[in-house]
Amino acid sequence: MPNNQNTNSSAESTTECHVLAIAHCLLDYLSIHGKHAQPYQILRFLAEQTIYRLSEGKEPHFNYLSIREAVTGESEGDASAWFSRHWKAFNGDFRKKCEEGIQKFAADQGLTVYPWIDKRESDGGAGNQALISLVALQIPACALPTPRNLPKHDIDYIPAENLQLSWWARLLFDKEQVAQGWRKHILVWPTLLWFAVVGLLGAFLLYVLSLSESPLMTRDVIILIYIGLLAWYARYLVNRFSRLVDDRIVMASESMVGFKEFGVCLELYKPDGATSDTPKRARMIKYAATCPSCEAQVLLDRGEPDFQRRIVGRCQESPREHVFSFDRATLTGYRLR
Repeated sequence: MPNNQNTNSSAESTTECHVLAIAHCLLDYLSIHGKHAQPYQILRFLAEQTIYRLSEGKEPHFNYLSIREAVTGESEGDASAWFSRHWKAFNGDFRKKCEEGIQKFAADQGLTVYPWIDKRESDGGAGNQALISLVALQIPACALPTPRNLPKHDIDYIPAENLQLSWWARLLFDKEQVAQGWRKHILVWPTLLWFAVVGLLGAFLLYVLSLSESPLMTRDVIILIYIGLLAWYARYLVNRFSRLVDDRIVMASESMVGFKEFGVCLELYKPDGATSDTPKRARMIKYAATCPSCEAQVLLDRGEPDFQRRIVGRCQESPREHVFSFDRATLTGYRLR
C-alpha cells in the first residue's frame, strides 16, 4: 500500500510539473504573439491563474463565470452561451491558426508537450458547470526540432499565427495561405503582362510624338510624365518578382494583407518530404521571435537602408537598435546591431 501511495504521489507531482511548465510556456508565447481578442485573453487568464493556483496548492480548474468575469468584467447571467462560442473556436479556426506556432514555441523551449485548453464536463444538475483547465498535449514528432549542428545564434524564429489577407489575396491563397498551380502563376503573369503592356504603350506614344512636326505642348509633356511613372512602376514589379525568384522570400506588399497586419512575407517553398521535381508553392507567412535584449516581439522587415537586399528581424520596442539577421533555412538569426 505505501508503494502505491508513493507511486500516485510521484505521478501527481509529475503532472503538476507539466502543467506548471506549459502554463509558463503559454504565458511566454502570449507575451510575444498574443493579441487583444477574447480567445487570447482566455488563454492568458488560464495561464496566469494556473500558475497562481498551483503556487497556492489548489486545483487549477475554472468555471465559465470566473473566465468571463476576468475577460469581459461581467459577473451576472449565464456564461455558458458566451463560452460555448469560444469553445467552438478553440476546437476549430482558432486552433488551426495558433496550434502549430505554440507547438514550435514549446519545442524551442525544450518541452515535449505543449499547452492547450481542456474541458471537464460536470455530472449535471442545476448550477453545475463544466470546468476549464490547461492540458499538456504531446508535441507531434514532425514539430519537434531535429538535432542539427547550427552555428551560434541569438534568436529563434517561429511561424506566427495564420494571417488576415486582403480580399483579393484570399482569392488566390487557401486557408493555409498557400497558392499552388494556376493560382501561383496568377501572381506572376499579371506582373509580366503589365510590364509588356507598359513597354508597348510607351513605345507607341513615343513613336506618335516623333511623327509630330509641332513643338511639344503641355499635353505632350504630361503624357511623357505618365509614361515615365508607368515605366517606373513596371520596373518595380519586375524587380520584385525577380527578387522573389532569387531570394525565395520577400516582404509581402501592403495590398496583399489586412489593414492591421505587418511583418508578413511572401515565400516560395517546397513542402516537407517533397522531391526535387515537386514545383515550389507560394505562401504568405509571418515569422516572429523574442528579443533577447528586452523580450519584446521581433518581426521581419526590410533591411534598407543599412542592410541592402536583406530581410531582418526588428524588435518592436527598439526597431533601429535591436536588429537581427534572418535565415529562412534554419529559422535562426544573430545580432546585427
